[in-house]
Amino acid sequence: MKRLLPLFALICSGVLVLVGCSHDPLKRHKILTNAFDGVPDLPPLEQLCEDNMADMFNTYYEKRLAEAEAGDIEEEKVVFAGSSHRPYAEKNCQGCHNFKQKNLLIAPPDQLCEICHVDFVQGKFVHGPVSVRDCLACHLPHSSGYKSLLKESVSDICSKCHQEERLASEMHKLVMKNNMECVNCHDAHGGDTPYFLK
Repeated sequence: MKRLLPLFALICSGVLVLVGCSHDPLKRHKILTNAFDGVPDLPPLEQLCEDNMADMFNTYYEKRLAEAEAGDIEEEKVVFAGSSHRPYAEKNCQGCHNFKQKNLLIAPPDQLCEICHVDFVQGKFVHGPVSVRDCLACHLPHSSGYKSLLKESVSDICSKCHQEERLASEMHKLVMKNNMECVNCHDAHGGDTPYFLK
């Protein structure tokens, strides 16, 4: 028993050193809960971020804003025009981002949007980018000079990919001549009718 006492003291002091040196409250909590019983729960996420990560968030955003003002970030050149993603406008960064992960997202890019946009894709016919969850093919994640966070105007966005000859090309020419847009007849995401017709 006397031989185990120094070993136990060494293990406890090692745990205390790890806990004391860890600046990450989540790691510290994990170490404590693995070593001891009765460790209190962590505070709510918002409080945890405010208490422990404010400097990290502020540093990140100062850098992003400087890059945006310099025009180095394509999608953020138009921060104040058109439309803004609600979490971005509310500065709810942790709604999408996890600053402790290398990819800075709380979920893989092809799953991220569906965390909030639940049951968004409906119908048996689904538009190609939507079917592979490539929302960023048409939309920007933070803000846009166009409505619905589109990369281009509603009248131009479809022709970004669709340059093939239309099946009903004469009708399409007539429609375009009368300033109608693709979304007047087609649902951009999908639907229950062929060609996503409304």
